[in-house]
Amino acid sequence: MIFTSFYKGEIKGEAVSISLYPPKGWTGRHLPLFAPTPELLHWWKSSAKDAIAQEEYKRRFREILDSRQQLIQLWVGKQKDKPVDMTLCCFEKTVEFCHRHQVGEVVVQKYLPELWGGEIGANPPQLKIVQGGKINNPATFPPLVLSMIEKCHSSGFPVQCDRLPCGYYRVSLRGEDLGEWSELGVLGVLSGLCHDFYRGRLVPSLATPTVAADGKNATADVAVPQPFTQPESSELITRLGKLEDEELAQIQNWCKSIKNQMFPSVSQYADGRLELHLRRFVSLTGAKSGRKAEVKGIKPERYRGADVIEALGEKLLPDFHQALVLFYPAGTQIKVHRDSPAYASGAAQINIMGRAKFSISGCQDTRRMESYWLEEGNCITFDNKQPHGIERVVGDRWCVCFFRLKAECLEGAGVEQLSLI
Repeated sequence: MIFTSFYKGEIKGEAVSISLYPPKGWTGRHLPLFAPTPELLHWWKSSAKDAIAQEEYKRRFREILDSRQQLIQLWVGKQKDKPVDMTLCCFEKTVEFCHRHQVGEVVVQKYLPELWGGEIGANPPQLKIVQGGKINNPATFPPLVLSMIEKCHSSGFPVQCDRLPCGYYRVSLRGEDLGEWSELGVLGVLSGLCHDFYRGRLVPSLATPTVAADGKNATADVAVPQPFTQPESSELITRLGKLEDEELAQIQNWCKSIKNQMFPSVSQYADGRLELHLRRFVSLTGAKSGRKAEVKGIKPERYRGADVIEALGEKLLPDFHQALVLFYPAGTQIKVHRDSPAYASGAAQINIMGRAKFSISGCQDTRRMESYWLEEGNCITFDNKQPHGIERVVGDRWCVCFFRLKAECLEGAGVEQLSLI
């Protein structure tokens, strides 16, 4: 088995250092194949070491690992031929951010799932065995995925989840195939199984059957419930049309092409969302903070092909100051909120890929929200100063939002190269 741990922690099998520089007096083996470069280590030590810095570190380290793929595959082949117990070691304790966790995830779990022993000292939740449901190779499953599987089992849905050699998950329920998913995708599927509304859409056989007036089934077929459509008030949401065919496909392809340049959302209301800023970057501040939002200009040529997005933005919200390209992985949301005081009233949005339920209030009362389904290609405008949000999405979702800034926030906004991306 292959484990990970820190130098002063428990070691199983052979101790293998994967830090750039092993500790003084180290007598074990050193494997620089999985160590960061001196440049990355220097960057990390000078960074804020916050969530944004961690995501940037992981992005850079992933590129380093990608550049070493030929050597990594040789190492993987050696482990398959002659597997031995070993522990990949670094300095940080189990609960701390460390590149060894990424090595475990993108190398060992992906290519050697049958040998993955996990982080020594971590306490993954125990999976309850439910009749009819099973899990293949649970040692390779992240704790959150195990927790969601357990929740499905406890709810009476004995889902079967198999970890594939590529790292994806094959999901089925009582013989019904639910597809193959990434980690974020499988979390969305498992979460959906625990909710009445989404369950029938994921597994048609679990949908609520239609019922006749006499209380009996009106038909032997299962009817998948459709979302409730309510009258849409022009005061809350205005539909501006819909992108279709080649125009929509062009935007979708562009979004996919820039995904590796996106970074975690700076909004405190968004969990797991990725974003990318066009024209300007705005550091968000709350109305109660008393601080002025920092605005930085972004060079027009920074993102190739972004002119198509900006042209659409000019049609929806003329003279807009900022566009946010947003990616919601399955299972993520943005909680009900009002946009930052830096923004002027009025915003536009294009729902590019995936389906989303958009909720908004018309009277500043979060208890009186109206909800609208946004389909692929839908273009809308709304009052961003009213409470609004996106419920957790079942599948991956992309959108672009356009905003105008208040005049006082535009003063002195220079054009510079951002270090966030």
